[in-house]
Amino acid sequence: MSNSKLVLNIISLEGMIMRFNVTSDMTINNIKNIAIKHFYGDDKSRSPINFRLVHTSEFKWLIDDHSVINEKVNENDELMLIKIRPIPINENLSAEILKGPDEEVVLQITKDLPIRNPPKPIPFLPCPADFQNEIRKILITLVKASARIISYSPEAQKFYDILKEKLEARCKPNINTSAAKTLTEMGFSEKKVLKALHLRKSNIVEALEWLAEHQNDPEDDDDDYLDLISIEKGCENLKKEENVLSIVDHLLKSYRYYRKMDFKPSSRAVQSLSEMGFEEKNIIEALKITGNNQINACEWLLGERRHSLQNLDKELDPGSQIYKVIMNDPRIQLSLTNPNMLLVYLSLLESPVTISERIRDPEVGPVLDHIISIYHAEKHTIHINQYAIDF
Repeated sequence: MSNSKLVLNIISLEGMIMRFNVTSDMTINNIKNIAIKHFYGDDKSRSPINFRLVHTSEFKWLIDDHSVINEKVNENDELMLIKIRPIPINENLSAEILKGPDEEVVLQITKDLPIRNPPKPIPFLPCPADFQNEIRKILITLVKASARIISYSPEAQKFYDILKEKLEARCKPNINTSAAKTLTEMGFSEKKVLKALHLRKSNIVEALEWLAEHQNDPEDDDDDYLDLISIEKGCENLKKEENVLSIVDHLLKSYRYYRKMDFKPSSRAVQSLSEMGFEEKNIIEALKITGNNQINACEWLLGERRHSLQNLDKELDPGSQIYKVIMNDPRIQLSLTNPNMLLVYLSLLESPVTISERIRDPEVGPVLDHIISIYHAEKHTIHINQYAIDF
């Protein structure tokens, strides 16, 4: 039994596997020498003292002086040849020895060297548009496309009734008169109180928080509330020929006015624009018009009145690359035929803060995550392609 023969599989550093016939009384060192000779020939840089054999299934390294039988190596076992890492020598070098040259020395030594890579001016690149506004454009695009498709589906009437009920609920908000009286007695104007209760669905605590945040808003902002009331009164008398798309348009208009009423200027943008010398009142108005986009607000304050600067809750430009990629994506196209996904897209437009909850939904999450991934990939490509540096 001491001289029995067995076959071992030995793996080299490069992953090559070779079968070796050995005897049970052979030492691990002998087997290692045979394997190194086979794999590397007479390469002197591959000295056996720098290698060891490791048993792959037992996860242990084998002692050179032991025999095969001592190490309990069996037929067809796999051994791996590995290189021994050198033990680092602690030289206890002082901080003075390890210290490199300072900037002054480097500049002195290199002052006569030719400049091979002089700094090049980088052209101005507009900052990417606000992510939330861009996502809103995508959602509006998907909502309108989905509404057009569903208008021709067999379930169009059923879905029309669902959307109509949703719209009518917004047209007839249930304002808590007791809560309105309580908040008015606290010193807030009646228009602001009704606006807060309208936005916060008569939740007196949330309405009070909103009033505290917006107590210094100019009174002109209350006109937004009156505009919303007139729109909602108009949608009470829906025509019989209204279809899914027209109901969706009413809902989108309602959402837009809600957002306008609930606007809160970015404190960072206000501070930056104030430092440029603009008046705070004009800054807030510009941020409201541009949807808190600081760059667009700055252009607006400087007298630029381009239509594209305004935050109008429009769809994506059909000629844009992002539009083409999103609308041609099979997974997104499939979502447009699903009435439930249309409701999801609408709910995200109504309450953008719920997107983090929706992404965790096993049915909705993958689609939303896919949309966001496409957006970031295309934005990155567009942003990089704007660099035009001549080398």
